[in-house]
Amino acid sequence: MTEIQALNLHAQNLQDGSFNTSANQLRIRELSSLAESLQRMSAQLRTERASLYQRELLLDTVLQSSPLALLLTDSNDTLIMSNPAARQLLAAEGPIDGGKLTATAKQVPVLADAINSKQQGLLRLPDQSVWHLSVNQFKLNDNEHWLYLLKPLTREIQREELTAWKKLLRVIGHELNNSLAPLSSLAYSGQQRAQQLQQAELASLFETISARTADINQFVQAYIHFAKLPPPQMKEVNWPRLINQLQNLYDFELLGDLPQRPWQADPAQLYQVLLNLLKNAHESGSKPEQICLQIAEHNQQLEITLQDGGEGMSEQQLQHALIPFYSTKKTGSGIGLTLCRDIIEAHGGSINLRNQPTGLEVKLMLPQQ
Repeated sequence: MTEIQALNLHAQNLQDGSFNTSANQLRIRELSSLAESLQRMSAQLRTERASLYQRELLLDTVLQSSPLALLLTDSNDTLIMSNPAARQLLAAEGPIDGGKLTATAKQVPVLADAINSKQQGLLRLPDQSVWHLSVNQFKLNDNEHWLYLLKPLTREIQREELTAWKKLLRVIGHELNNSLAPLSSLAYSGQQRAQQLQQAELASLFETISARTADINQFVQAYIHFAKLPPPQMKEVNWPRLINQLQNLYDFELLGDLPQRPWQADPAQLYQVLLNLLKNAHESGSKPEQICLQIAEHNQQLEITLQDGGEGMSEQQLQHALIPFYSTKKTGSGIGLTLCRDIIEAHGGSINLRNQPTGLEVKLMLPQQ
């Protein structure tokens, strides 16, 4: 009877989820084989529970760090689970689990409409970010649930758009080059012939055509350079040399210290980016002493911030500033900021423009290579 009680106690412990106990071996004699079976069962359950806990921990880590926004609701539209990416997307200031998804999503009307209609597909939000919404319905514990997954596609869409622009530019540049070369040659020959015949008015006309052809050629070459931007050649950046080269061309205030750790980038391309940004800052109407450059080191990223004292940009200009051919200047080509974005993204980084009370702020983020 004592042996049965000991085994029964062990079985009760297993039923209660306590897998670290075993039957008292001093009280078990004839039923030792059954006790050993229970002991092996305990060990197996203990191992499986530890493995399950590790898998749950891994899954939670993936969900919490994933850029994929996840929202899980029950049949009553009550939020059961959300990850940080989803809360950031919904502009939530605190926890949202337990609330109604339709009410929470009202912060982003485009997203709210898509969720209410269970409409899957691409969404372009007011901040110009692009997301893909997928909606799945399933049963959990015999209860209906809805899973909403939003995948960020902004960078992928921008990359495809940029690739399409570059293909177009290469075709247009090729055709224009084929026309400009003979036109320039004919204009030069005509100018020389008019001078020989002492036809001053005709010579001036050919000179104007030649000068205009040269301007157009320079304009086309700028676009071709953008379309054929080579991959970055990564080297350790010599920061004092880079800053001196920039200060030889534009006045600006350097805030803080230069990076102390070695950082890899393409020095020539990084110089081109900062040169374009400084040129824009000086053309914004800002005084030279109001233009500030700061380079800050973080664990895995380098943050370069350029601040001017101009009037900034309108919301429409901010939304289109990085699009090829878009320019706020009368004589602008519309590729300066686009080239900056292309170079920075080729380095695996990002560029962000925003208005500050003192003017426009351009922030570059470069990962440690």
